[in-house]
Amino acid sequence: MNKNTDSIIKSSRAEVMRKLANIAFDGPVKALEIGVWYATGSTNIWLENFREGSEILLVDSWRPYSSVDDVSSKDMRGNWDYNLTDSLTSDAFLSSYLRVKKFEQEVNDKDISLIRAKSKTFLKYLSEGVFDFIYIDADHKYDNFKEDLINAKRLINKNFGVICGDDLEKNPTSSLINIAKKYKNRDYLSGDLNYHPGVCLAISEQFHAVNMIDGFWWVVCKNGEFTDSFINETDL
Repeated sequence: MNKNTDSIIKSSRAEVMRKLANIAFDGPVKALEIGVWYATGSTNIWLENFREGSEILLVDSWRPYSSVDDVSSKDMRGNWDYNLTDSLTSDAFLSSYLRVKKFEQEVNDKDISLIRAKSKTFLKYLSEGVFDFIYIDADHKYDNFKEDLINAKRLINKNFGVICGDDLEKNPTSSLINIAKKYKNRDYLSGDLNYHPGVCLAISEQFHAVNMIDGFWWVVCKNGEFTDSFINETDL
C-alpha cells in the first residue's frame, strides 16, 4: 500500500472515492465509467462530486455476464445468485436511465451520456487520451477486465489522469497470481481466498503498483507514466 494513503485508511470506500474525485481535480473533468449497472453506487459519487461543467460518459452492456464456470461452481460467492443477477439487466438499465434523468432535472450542472454497449466494442471508437478520469467496474473475468484496462490506458489523459476501479480485495502476490491464472473465467473465488482472480491478475500485468483501500484501487498517470504515488500527500 502506498504510504500516501495512510491518513485515509480508516475511511470507507465511498469516502475514499469522494476524496479522490475532489482532491485529484480542481475543475471540470472528462470522466468515463465502465460498468454502471443500477447507477446507485459509484455513479452517484461521480455525479455529486465532480465539478460543475464536467462531462461524464457512462458505459455498460446491461447484458448477462456470468460464465458457465460461475454458475456451475460449488465455490459460490457467498449467497450471490449469478442467474438472478443476469436476469436483472433490464431493471438495471432502467434504473440508470431514471437516475440520470432525475439528476438532470434536479441539478443539471454536468453533461451526462448513457451508452448501452459492450466496452470492448464501443471504446475502440474513442480517441486516445480524451479522459481525465476512468473508473472500471464491469466484467471482472480476466480477458474482459484486461481489455478494459488496456483501453483505459490508451484513453486516459497522458499529462495527468486517474484510472481506478473496484474489487481488488488483495494486493497481487505471486501466490494469488498463480491461482488466478487457473481461474481466468471466474468472476470470484470465495472460501479462504475471497478475491476476484481476473482483477488481481490483470492489474498485476498492466501496472507496476496501485493504491488499494477496501477493494477500491487507483493509479495516476503523470506525463505518460503510471504511478501509485498520490497527487499530493499533504492533501490527505
